[in-house]
Amino acid sequence: MMTKIQPQPFEGYRIAILETRQATELAGLLERRGAVVEYCALIGIKPTPDTDRVDRWLKRFINDHAINDLVILTGEAIRRLHDRAQLIGMDTALRDRLAAVNLLTRGPKPGRALRQWGLSETTRSDTPTTDGVIRTLTAQGVRSSAVGLALYGTEPNLPLQNAIKALGAEPVPVWPYVYTDHNDEYRAKALVGRIISGEVDAIIFSTKRQADVLMQISQAQGAEQSLRDALAAMTVGAMGPVVENKLRSLAIHVDAAPAGRYFMRPLTDALARAMAAQ
Repeated sequence: MMTKIQPQPFEGYRIAILETRQATELAGLLERRGAVVEYCALIGIKPTPDTDRVDRWLKRFINDHAINDLVILTGEAIRRLHDRAQLIGMDTALRDRLAAVNLLTRGPKPGRALRQWGLSETTRSDTPTTDGVIRTLTAQGVRSSAVGLALYGTEPNLPLQNAIKALGAEPVPVWPYVYTDHNDEYRAKALVGRIISGEVDAIIFSTKRQADVLMQISQAQGAEQSLRDALAAMTVGAMGPVVENKLRSLAIHVDAAPAGRYFMRPLTDALARAMAAQ
């Protein structure tokens, strides 16, 4: 039986969040239900400095009608591409091209971004992971000799690129934004210290990069094992299977994750249930 969520399930608990883009939304959801929120943006996001490469990709995507498929991994990627297209006067052409091609998205967030411009995805992957995208792409096939890829950070995602090559198409990737690590190093180090001292009851990881950065900070302090021991005693939330898999690869347990709807409210609901059950 699913644990019933009480009106103030986080009353008396301190919960750390590492989110950057939707920090205000996530903090509000937790605070309205009684939590004291420990906020620390471990990573920042900014447009890639390699704007020439993005511009070349935009021009090719808009003009090369050999590209009839576009895979979009994150909502941030398509928003950043649109922002850049707007700066160089190509946003209308980009939206027209997006409306004309097959759009495969990983999870719901790219679709939500597309709806800002009256567009929608053609297909959503069966699970919001690279493996899910590959399965969906393989099942439906590709309509073109080249497939656009809107990626994130500097991750090449070679499994996905290789899967596209195996289907007989050329992958055409673009990386419209990059990550920056721990914007406030003092706050990041202080958070690690508070986790180790037992002052934090739960922590939410909303991207897999956050897990890497938190471990790197603890390693630099010579406190990795102490951090691991502290996390083992806490409630850990993860935004979906990509983040869950990353945490488990680092031998960090996951207590709470949203099922099927990868947004902040389902994530906090899952956390509330996990904390009530403990």
